[in-house]
Formats: sequence, C-alpha cells, structure tokens
Amino acid sequence: MTQPVVIGDCTLYQGDCLDILPTLGKVDAVVTDPPYNFSTSSAGGKMHPWGDAVNSSFWFSAVFRAFQDAIGPARPGIIWQFLNWKTFIPLQKAVWDAGLKFDSLLVWDKEWIGPGGNVGLRPSYELVALISMNDASLPNRGLPDIWRSQWASQRPTGHPAEKPLDLIERLVMETPGKTILDPFMGSGTTACAAIRQRRKFVGVEIDPNWFDVACRRIEAAYKQGDMFREPPPKFKQEAML
Repeated sequence: MTQPVVIGDCTLYQGDCLDILPTLGKVDAVVTDPPYNFSTSSAGGKMHPWGDAVNSSFWFSAVFRAFQDAIGPARPGIIWQFLNWKTFIPLQKAVWDAGLKFDSLLVWDKEWIGPGGNVGLRPSYELVALISMNDASLPNRGLPDIWRSQWASQRPTGHPAEKPLDLIERLVMETPGKTILDPFMGSGTTACAAIRQRRKFVGVEIDPNWFDVACRRIEAAYKQGDMFREPPPKFKQEAML
C-alpha cells in the first residue's frame, strides 16, 4: 500500500478500498457514492440478470463489512450510500448479509430531467441508503426522505458521477461524528463537504487520475477558505395541519 497523502485534516489513499480499509484507524461515519453497475453484468451476458444482481450483492456485502471494520464492531456509526433503482435489490441483500440495518431510503430530487431512451422514463432522481450501526441515530429527527438539490449535465470537475457539493454537505452536517470516510472518493466532493463542516476526512480512490484531481481540489478548498462559508440550512419539521 502506498503512503497516504495528508492535506490539512484530510488523509487520502490511492488504491482499492477493500485492501486499505482494514488498515485504517477508526472513523465515525461513511458518506460515499460507489459505482452503481459494478459487477452487475456478466461477460457476454451469459448469466441471467438475477444471477448478475446476486453476484453484485456479494461484492457490496464485502464493502459493507469493510465499513464495519473501519467504524468498529461495537461503535455506533452512520453510513450514507448512493444508489439507483437498478442496484436497490442487490444493495438491500448486501446490507442484510453483512448483518446491518437498512433504516431509510433518501430520494434526491435533482430538479433536472436527464436524457432517456426510447422506452425508459427520463430520470430526475437518485437514491441514498441510510444504514445505521450499533443503535446509531441522527440528531435531527425531523429530516424528510426527499431532498432537493439542483443538478445538470455539466459537472464542475468533469467526473461522470459527481454529486452536488451542497447535497453532500447536508449529509455530512446531519451526521454525528468527527471523522468522515469516503472509500470511493472520486473527485473529492465528500472531502470538500467535510472541510466545510470542520470534520476530519479519510478518502480512498482506486483511479490515480481522479485521485490527483481530488488532491488538487482539496488543496484549493483549504486555500479558498471554504470551511468558513455559511453552511446549508438545516431541515426543519413542517408544522402538522
């Protein structure tokens, strides 16, 4: 394993998260966006789609067990993981196989409609799974399960799966704990959100090119003083009629 890059309160590893996570110290929460279609299609389409989905759940289950190791077997922790409707079933199986609790499903309303095919509906939302460990809970019990954050086809860093910084920052802000882990760091959005919320951050990225992008972006965030900007407003419980 290569030595980590340390930038401020961010410790960054370039490599496979399944190799690196067992070597880390303890973290308090995971906020991450793994590849949605990892191992969901067999070579040449030889397997039945259900078989492909079940196979992908084995990989996701290994990832969740690595999350458990990083948080600690007896410590409370929160996991936020992005997904879409195609990966919901294998992800749910993986959560249960890992002995975890699937607490809620957050709907991210993009306030933008993406391109669609000849038959499929044009997508305007994605999902985020909320998974708790060891009786962990969110301080704000008034959080709704639909959050709106406008997005578009143009990504600030060019990463094809990049998520809005304000959305990730809300997830970090509503999550207890000092240290946030993102084992699929990509272009470093979760790191920038952690900086803004004055949290420590541990990131892992397997692609060396995106790892370099994340490092530069994190350095720029510290230089620009992003951690001192006003945080996004907290969600409030609507009054009952």
